[in-house]
Amino acid sequence: MTSDTLRQAVQLIKAGDKQAALPILKNIVQTEPNNEMAWSWLYSCVESVPHKKYCLQKVLEINPNNQKAREVLEKLAMSTPAAQAQSASSQVKKSDPQQRIVQRPDARLASKQSATSNLKVILMSGVVTVLLFCLCGVIAGGSWIYNNGLNANAPIINTPNASISPSSTFASTLTLAPTSTFTLAPTSTVIPSPTTLVIPILPVETNGLPTSGNTLQFYFFDVGQGDATLIQMPDGETVLIDGGETNTGIVSQLQSLGVQRIDLMVATHPHSDHIGGLVQVLQNFPVAKVLTNGEAHTTSVYEHFLDEIIAAQAEFIDVKRGDVISLGGIDFHILNPENNNNHDLNENSVVIQFTYGQTTFLMMGDSGADTESALLSAGLSVKADILKVGHHASTSGSTPAFLNAVQPKIALYFAGINNQYGHPAPQTIAALTAVGATVYGTDQNGTINIKVDMNGYTIKTDQNVVVATPALPTVTIATILPPSGSGGLEIMSLTSPISKGANATLTAKTSPNASCTITVYTKSGTSEAAGLGSKTADANGMVSWTWKVGARTTAGTWRIVVICNGVTKETTYEVQ
Repeated sequence: MTSDTLRQAVQLIKAGDKQAALPILKNIVQTEPNNEMAWSWLYSCVESVPHKKYCLQKVLEINPNNQKAREVLEKLAMSTPAAQAQSASSQVKKSDPQQRIVQRPDARLASKQSATSNLKVILMSGVVTVLLFCLCGVIAGGSWIYNNGLNANAPIINTPNASISPSSTFASTLTLAPTSTFTLAPTSTVIPSPTTLVIPILPVETNGLPTSGNTLQFYFFDVGQGDATLIQMPDGETVLIDGGETNTGIVSQLQSLGVQRIDLMVATHPHSDHIGGLVQVLQNFPVAKVLTNGEAHTTSVYEHFLDEIIAAQAEFIDVKRGDVISLGGIDFHILNPENNNNHDLNENSVVIQFTYGQTTFLMMGDSGADTESALLSAGLSVKADILKVGHHASTSGSTPAFLNAVQPKIALYFAGINNQYGHPAPQTIAALTAVGATVYGTDQNGTINIKVDMNGYTIKTDQNVVVATPALPTVTIATILPPSGSGGLEIMSLTSPISKGANATLTAKTSPNASCTITVYTKSGTSEAAGLGSKTADANGMVSWTWKVGARTTAGTWRIVVICNGVTKETTYEVQ
């Protein structure tokens, strides 16, 4: 029956009616996903490059020896906006030596892809000879495929001409329509920025994970001292954000859930506790796209990461603030990095915010106080219902000013049991609970599963333990009311009391675009902590400083002086 249906589709294509053939072919590949010939003819019916690439990829999954399909796919890959942008990036690197370190991942990929292409050229003649020999044998044997004319002029399979005979089931077959679980309409990303980046996500079949209607599945995997988050869209497409350290179980956990393919892989930054497991994922699963912050690293783990991206033939794209990645009807907004100028790899982490139904998520990677301050200073909305806490809930981030802006209902962190870093920090847990968040951590709860529908979410953990607020002085925000006649300068909030080694934040309101300075005193004199430089208030007159209180700071109450456009305001903070 399938051969008759396919024959009818081919006849329609030969008659110039590809639109009529399209639903027939889609129905065939839906019911018989390993039908190489159906994918080949479907390739000829679709128009867009992403559609054609997807059909070619399916052909090669079924028959890796289809050299013609491989050659066409390589040509299409070079015609994509990402490939053209990558070529332009290489030209910038040659003309500007200062760009070499940042552009190194692209250069590494380009050189390895070139070597791979050269090897293919060397082997091509032998492969073609073998294929022709086999083809002649099939023809001589009277293969039913060729006898029925299904291969005639197939666009990505070399076959002899043959005639197509009509079928009596033509009328009924023509009315076949694809099922709702398969579509050839990919989503795409259009970024409203000076240089628009289009990132199409190809459609794939359901990955086998359990779905229920419009439910979005989240898995915060327990991979020890590392990050690994799986997001499964309602239509089965998958996003993997980080993969933990090498050999910490990400592959087996994905396999236990029935994952067959990763549509979008995100490496937030190149530390091994985030990309080590991604190397193994690339070795064990088909991966369509890999997103990074564009920052190179010198470790062997990072080198292996690049090698496996090339081996997987995955698209490699660097993202920055303002980019929007669309997948499964969801827009993933990139809030960080802005320019990779921070010397701290953690602060250049990819930060992602997105909304599904009534629930907003904010994924902070390993970013800390510098990134949080930059997001607030840029006027970005960071409000979220579910917060993936930055840097394993250490003291480097989760400042009170930032948490007040986010107002998370749920906070989740990744940490290994009894890890050597002391994560999570008691001060950070206290700060999270102070803003009303319920806190979960992989060290306490194991793998955390969140099911999200259009109205809300439910949470299930391996161990039903809610992380308790530590029995330490709670970090609070002291609201300071200005006296009358303050001259246009108000101190809105200040972290006090504050523990030694923790981050303090002061936020003030003054005239828009006012020039401001801050001086923080301790017993030994003026604090030299990073983050206490001069700043300019934003368009709303808001200005904020975040700094780390030294571990050896003497306990007591100390002065803070803020000056904006010549107006001085003084307050105090308490160190415990």
